Amino acid sequence: MQLREPVTGVPERIDPKIVIRKMQKKDSKKAGEFCQYTMMWMYKKYLRGAYPREALEFDAGMKSSASLEKRFKNPDAYGFVALSDGKICGIVLGMVFGNSGLGKINWISVDPKHQHEGIGIRLMMATEGYLRKRGCHKIYLNTLAPLVPAIRLYMKFGLLPEAYLRKHWWGSDFIVMSKHIAEYKKKR
Repeated sequence: MQLREPVTGVPERIDPKIVIRKMQKKDSKKAGEFCQYTMMWMYKKYLRGAYPREALEFDAGMKSSASLEKRFKNPDAYGFVALSDGKICGIVLGMVFGNSGLGKINWISVDPKHQHEGIGIRLMMATEGYLRKRGCHKIYLNTLAPLVPAIRLYMKFGLLPEAYLRKHWWGSDFIVMSKHIAEYKKKR
């Protein structure tokens, strides 16, 4: 592993064998399985008691293999996967809202066995590069307050808390975080 200076200048381990690439339709089955696994891990470690089980099941349905495959019909949906030895070890999924200049990260996850290897930052860097090319001026996401390690990652990347939504989705508290990546340019 080599040391690299990420966005904030804090050294982070980067494994050069980890490959980040745009998600492909053929990845849908394995990506869906990966999302289910990491969702359950996250729920058990951080969210039990803070997020209703029915909400987790709803979210899991939105990230099933079949749902991920359907995303390829939507030109505003995007995704990137991180691969280690050909196996998915990280994923980011999101949406661009037409020509509004707004891009959303719907889901980002790294395999617990691969956390603290720089994969989350690299997925976010791939996302920012893609959104810039799509003409976006702002990235945002919603996260649950108990996900402190995720919030630290987002802040390390430059996303800042913008709003606190009390009893929002499924009655749970959420934090809206965002980062301006360019000036807004009106489309003609």
